[in-house]
Amino acid sequence: MKSIYAFAFFVSILCIGVFPVSSDGADTIDFSIGKTPYRISLAAEAGVLLGQVEEIVYADSNTDTYLSQLLWDLKPLVYLGSGLSFSRANPLDGLGGTADLSVKFGLPIRSGTLENRDWQNKADPDMVTDFSSHDLSIQGGEQVTMLLDFSGGISIPIKSAVALRALLSFSYMHFSWSGQGGYGRYMARDPYSTRFFPEAEWRRRTFQGTVITYEQVWIIPSPGLGVLWPVHRVLDLDFRFFMSPLIFVWDLDIHMERKLRFYDTMSGGLYLEPGVDISFTPNPFLTLLLHGSWRYSTGTRGKTIMTSTGSTTIIGESYDTAGVGYSAFDVGLSLRVALPLGLLSKR
Repeated sequence: MKSIYAFAFFVSILCIGVFPVSSDGADTIDFSIGKTPYRISLAAEAGVLLGQVEEIVYADSNTDTYLSQLLWDLKPLVYLGSGLSFSRANPLDGLGGTADLSVKFGLPIRSGTLENRDWQNKADPDMVTDFSSHDLSIQGGEQVTMLLDFSGGISIPIKSAVALRALLSFSYMHFSWSGQGGYGRYMARDPYSTRFFPEAEWRRRTFQGTVITYEQVWIIPSPGLGVLWPVHRVLDLDFRFFMSPLIFVWDLDIHMERKLRFYDTMSGGLYLEPGVDISFTPNPFLTLLLHGSWRYSTGTRGKTIMTSTGSTTIIGESYDTAGVGYSAFDVGLSLRVALPLGLLSKR
């Protein structure tokens, strides 16, 4: 399990090297469904995510006022992966199907900083009363970070210039971080009341070892639209846009020192993803693709269950006070090789 994040990448490289490449071009790689020629390609890819995941605790279920906010950096998350694509050989020739599948694994490296802010002063809910910062790392092994994305649909050519695509996507994202060391600053307060003293010197403290771990799972089905524009014989631009309110998130937040586990189940909100692929295809069997997209999700809320780290007994429960947000750019480079299925169909 410790090397699973690189497994798909190296399998893809191996397969690309094993499949023969022929100068026969389309006669070698295209296969027919009915009378329509199709093409399947295998890809090896690498890239980075740059952004943040937001973990939120709301003051109560009837407000958007924050009680606590944790910002988990993806600065960067480096990934390796593989992909599989299926499409009509020439989408401008007529109506056809299209599908793309990719699996990416995050490398267990430093990914930035975790910042935690609390607003505990009920008399002034805009006043930050607690702050802490910790070194943040992507976890590996059984907690490996994985992103799985599938999109498929129909491609419709328009006047032999562009192809419009009606798409449906499914995204699965699993993240896992650990926060180590760092420091905290805490506003002076009266232990016997709710009074805070911002003018007094803040209490400072340093941390050692693993302070907190966080595991998060997203599932997002989404409809979308795409436009394929062949700007040159060897250069294509593929624009895509997805939007959905169907967001489902589960997370597990473990505070080591306090020996507490917080398990959240959340749904709803708004998900947006614009993106573009730039494809360079010097011959029918080889494509170099540069991918760029931005994923943004907000407004997802739900339930929190609190237990101690050594027990499954519920010691606290709240409804509609847990929240989560996501904002990250994905920039990746992939090498696609068309599989020689045309040879098989001629045997």
